[in-house]
Amino acid sequence: MSSKTAVDMRWHFKDRVKDSEAWKSFNQIHESFGMEPQNVRLGLATDGFNPFGNMNLHYSIWPVLIYPYNLPLWMCIKEPYVFMTLLIPRPKGPCHDIDVYMRPLIDELRTLWEIGVETYDIYAK
Repeated sequence: MSSKTAVDMRWHFKDRVKDSEAWKSFNQIHESFGMEPQNVRLGLATDGFNPFGNMNLHYSIWPVLIYPYNLPLWMCIKEPYVFMTLLIPRPKGPCHDIDVYMRPLIDELRTLWEIGVETYDIYAK
């Protein structure tokens, strides 16, 4: 990570004026996590679409994206910071089987949450 991005990753901790109720609630429940500016908050999103644009064709692709929410609002959804973690191609949507596809990702995210990963903060040295 560049030193510029490292500074931006602290934006929500030091420059954000007002937090949403969801952030306040999370910080109350996980107090030690919320007090550490180096902790990375991630958002996960998915939605299916028909890649061929023909609604008569029963085929869909479901990307699973992760967004780093520590970044400023105008950066966190920009291309360099959005991570496509899964791409689920199916004749139809994954429906009830989405948990099978998501299991490895959820396992990795749980490892990050429960154990953590040692990193170097170039901004704080």
